[in-house]
Amino acid sequence: MGVFKKNNRWWIDYYVNGERVRKPVSKIKAEAEKVLTKIQSEIIHKRFALPKEKKIKFGNFAEKYLTEHSKISKRSYKTDISLLRRLVGEFAGFYLDEITDYHCEQYKRSRICQKNEIGNKLVSPTTINRELSLLRSILNRAVKWGYLSFNPVKKIEFFKEEPKERILTNGEMKKLLAAARLPLKDIILLALNTGMRQREILDLEWNQVNIEERFISIKKTKSRKLRRVPMNKSMVKLFSRLHSENGTNSLVFPSPRTGKPFVFIHNAWKRLLKEVGIEDMRFHDLRHCFATYGLLKGGDLISLKETLGHSDIGTTSRYTKALLEGQRKLVDGFDIE
Repeated sequence: MGVFKKNNRWWIDYYVNGERVRKPVSKIKAEAEKVLTKIQSEIIHKRFALPKEKKIKFGNFAEKYLTEHSKISKRSYKTDISLLRRLVGEFAGFYLDEITDYHCEQYKRSRICQKNEIGNKLVSPTTINRELSLLRSILNRAVKWGYLSFNPVKKIEFFKEEPKERILTNGEMKKLLAAARLPLKDIILLALNTGMRQREILDLEWNQVNIEERFISIKKTKSRKLRRVPMNKSMVKLFSRLHSENGTNSLVFPSPRTGKPFVFIHNAWKRLLKEVGIEDMRFHDLRHCFATYGLLKGGDLISLKETLGHSDIGTTSRYTKALLEGQRKLVDGFDIE
């Protein structure tokens, strides 16, 4: 919803029963905004009521969202399944048009006091933000499919998140790899040497790996673009060994039990970290390690951007902070008066 200017007149833009409405109102922006506010109020008070056959409870629509949208169109389908367990537990009995911003605030207050299933720690603000972001996406989809007139939680306030990046020292890397068992060790090596995302590694197929030309083709990327990741000598050696061991399977890392991609490696990863005494480390931080050490060893931002598959150089440039920290340590160790 909003106002915009066209041909010297201000138009209003809103949804009614899933259908988009755009119409000119006035030459004065403030008047157009007043009209839109009034319409929004009417919608909220259900003067534009949805047909009874369109009313659906959140639990039923969440299942519909998963099967008809997330599974088909989103790379985060498996993550959506996990996040939805909490949302459905909270909102399953609500009709979509009964969920309000106030309910989301209640959810935030309640959830932040709960403990997660792993490690018995309090649920992080980041996790709650991901759950609420999914809720907002589901209700946005409900608007598009005609089950809601508007998204009542479109402007939900999220918890502030502190940037979290854990960079391993050389000693920690060696300790981690020495304790890791196969195939987790090989998966970690690939992440450290290429900066690939966990899902990209677990879903990697042999037809994406060109050992002779020394590159990996990433098909399902976050930016929806094909990208090529170069291999160093260690990776050529790794893939050559893996191909001789299990090259008959289309997957580089097939699950020994199913022959299909691993659903997740979270438990094995956490056990490994506990074994070697490394704290506050996510698997995704291996990608940050690759980026940081790549810059420290003379890599440039443009090459790093293409290798990591970032759509915006601004996303890549955050790694210069880690580079600056390394340079500062170097300078502090060479202080002449």
